[in-house]
Amino acid sequence: MTASQRPSSPSLMPLFSRFVRLQFLPVIIAPVLLGASLAWRQTGSLSLVLFLIALFGSCCLLLAANAIDDVYDEINGVDAASDRLFPREFPGWKPITRGAMTVRAGFAISAILYAASILSGVYLSTRVGWTALGIALPGILLSYFYTAPPLKLDYRGIGLGELSILVSFGPVPCLGMFYVLTRTASLVPVLAAVPTGLLTACLLMTHDMIFYQPYASSGKRSLTVALGQAGAKRAVIALGALAYILVIGMVSIRVLPLTALVCLFALPLLRAGKVLPDVPDLVVLGKRTQKAFLHTVLFTLLLTAGIAI
Repeated sequence: MTASQRPSSPSLMPLFSRFVRLQFLPVIIAPVLLGASLAWRQTGSLSLVLFLIALFGSCCLLLAANAIDDVYDEINGVDAASDRLFPREFPGWKPITRGAMTVRAGFAISAILYAASILSGVYLSTRVGWTALGIALPGILLSYFYTAPPLKLDYRGIGLGELSILVSFGPVPCLGMFYVLTRTASLVPVLAAVPTGLLTACLLMTHDMIFYQPYASSGKRSLTVALGQAGAKRAVIALGALAYILVIGMVSIRVLPLTALVCLFALPLLRAGKVLPDVPDLVVLGKRTQKAFLHTVLFTLLLTAGIAI
């Protein structure tokens, strides 16, 4: 990475935003909006207060998950191995690893965010029924044990981490919002959000290509590491294609309306890119991850709009 390609000084980015990776909030907002869209289609009305509380709780859960992930990646030595990839002045790198935050502070921030998410779920349960908290609980547990012991799902090399992301950032928030707004459980929001979950898992695998070597050397066997770069590339394309096939299938059996096919306009963004040499090109991999992020969010927002029409 040349000097002209490096972002500006890390002091320009708030510490909290760096730690919780605030820029990834759209990944959780999109499936929440999808659930609201399905609820709107069924009832024709929405409670703005319940919607905003559920959205707040979901956002806190994502930020808590990002925080606890950084804490345990630091404890397990993953970020120390990854630190060599980035120049010292790189602004987006992990605050704990760079000495800007302690592990103890990281635990505290994560605990506060988890508490806010759980309290939101408890309040909503008092309004609409305790099933709401029951729906949220798997997402809470999966997000925590993604890197936390004893499960450490993303360290197993058999796709458990990616599966937990699929569930936590697809069916769980979509069904949760749907239930909060309709007070009924349905299989439709679960099925409708599986494609979003698949694309979010693809985003994770694409992101992990940046850290392929340090993950492998530090013992973090994410699915990308287990499959190898070429295998991960094929998996991203296959899972991404499956997301579109599932939408087409759900439209064909009338689970989703015909207008849901507007999500096909996001299809050109489904590209994994060529296999890179052993020395990673951070600029190329970064742009690839940004495109995967845009693909996931755009697909879900288009699907949401198509259902709401």
